[in-house]
Amino acid sequence: MVVKINWCVIFLLGVFCTVLSEKHVVCYYASWATYRPGRGEFNVDDIDPHLCSHLVYAFFGLYENGTVAVLDPWLDLEDNWGHGNIRRFNELKNVNPSLKTLAAVGGYGQGSEIFSTVAADSSFRQIFAVDARDFCLRHGFDGMDIGWEFPGQRGGDPEIDKVNFVLLLADMKRVFAASGLLLTGALAAAQNLAEISYDIPAVSQHLDYINLMAYDFNGGWNTFTGHNSPLYTGPADASDFQRLLNVHHSVSYWLQQGAPASKINLGIPFYGRSFTLENKLNYGLRADARGPGIPGIYTQEAGSLAYYEICALYSSANWVRHWDNDQKIPYGVIDDQWIGYDDIETIGYKCNYIHEHNLAGGMVWSIEKDDFHGYCGPKFAMLTTLRACLGS
Repeated sequence: MVVKINWCVIFLLGVFCTVLSEKHVVCYYASWATYRPGRGEFNVDDIDPHLCSHLVYAFFGLYENGTVAVLDPWLDLEDNWGHGNIRRFNELKNVNPSLKTLAAVGGYGQGSEIFSTVAADSSFRQIFAVDARDFCLRHGFDGMDIGWEFPGQRGGDPEIDKVNFVLLLADMKRVFAASGLLLTGALAAAQNLAEISYDIPAVSQHLDYINLMAYDFNGGWNTFTGHNSPLYTGPADASDFQRLLNVHHSVSYWLQQGAPASKINLGIPFYGRSFTLENKLNYGLRADARGPGIPGIYTQEAGSLAYYEICALYSSANWVRHWDNDQKIPYGVIDDQWIGYDDIETIGYKCNYIHEHNLAGGMVWSIEKDDFHGYCGPKFAMLTTLRACLGS
């Protein structure tokens, strides 16, 4: 069976694309994967430096005085007892000299409160800009990715964070540009979050690239099933709010608000969001759910499964894959577990979308959630497919 989608031809076992132009493949690396049990353990040495154009090390933290925090010195640093992850990560550029590396500061665990405090004070903003620059130069990073999740929310100040985030980025951009460093941001995609947090034209002006987090549109916090990262709206999206929660609406919103397409890297999740069905005989989209799905053996987070945990279910006699042709994304059902996820076929559609809308490229969260051992097929099947289709 062959399904032709403009530039991409999708086969049952993969995606092959005619490349029109080279695009970015931005790969986040969640460093705590080092501590996962068994075959879930993923170290810097497991990264193939030829599969990504940009590698982003997640995460570093932010202190209240505006300086960058190393959150795991044993893993990140190198002295008499350190593991030396930062050095080893940046030495991947010796293997692929065209690779760019960035240090990610923030993330969901950091929250918003400290970012809000630093951004509100001009002296703290300058301290952060200079210390972040020095951190990158000292350790060999080519730039920094700002992961404030999210201005005006989650402990931030809804009255002033939107303005102060722009001031923070402006100060950083001045300092970084003088040293030839990249400044990027991991930003919320959905309109309901973005309109609170961002002055999009101003933010776009100061960032070299926008890594648009086009996922977590639905999850175990809901009382019904829903796709993690649907490409389009679907007939099951019964409310105006639900019709906001998809990739196409989010990208369209950012473009309409003034973000240049040439700066947007579209986020693609290498994980799925899972639910526990209220009644396993009722398993369709928007079926009643009584909470998040059971944790994965390796990632150990309720309501979330890495792609390599999901593809391992394919061989189960109880696994059933359903394809949502409206939203161009699959979901899988096994017993009372419902999983909305991206797979090889979805990568083809999203890659095609990136080309159609002239976006800068794709971004993945995160590289260590791909099938990096090749237990279900070729190693790094998702990432290799995306890279080939984007021409990186």
